[in-house]
Amino acid sequence: TKVILNEPPKLKDMLLSMKQELAYCEETISAISDPAAQDREAVCANAKMQVRKLLRDKGVQEKVAKNELLIVAGFYDIGTGVVDFMDVPMEIGDNE
Repeated sequence: TKVILNEPPKLKDMLLSMKQELAYCEETISAISDPAAQDREAVCANAKMQVRKLLRDKGVQEKVAKNELLIVAGFYDIGTGVVDFMDVPMEIGDNE
């Protein structure tokens, strides 16, 4: 957190928000010994969290319910050029 506090204000706010939102999986991530695997798990957890945040919006919920909008979680691995997509339950209010 010390490093985050030295970032520019908008980046600092975004990173602190992400850190707080991902606190639920901190135990899982810290149990992983490989730093690259920790990073991947954190990125996956963040992508899933962003989907859940989008699904809290009533307008988004309506579009999803009418099959007018599909939201997917994924991330681009800059090292391999591969985009990985993840399963995220689409039930509104679902928590992992």
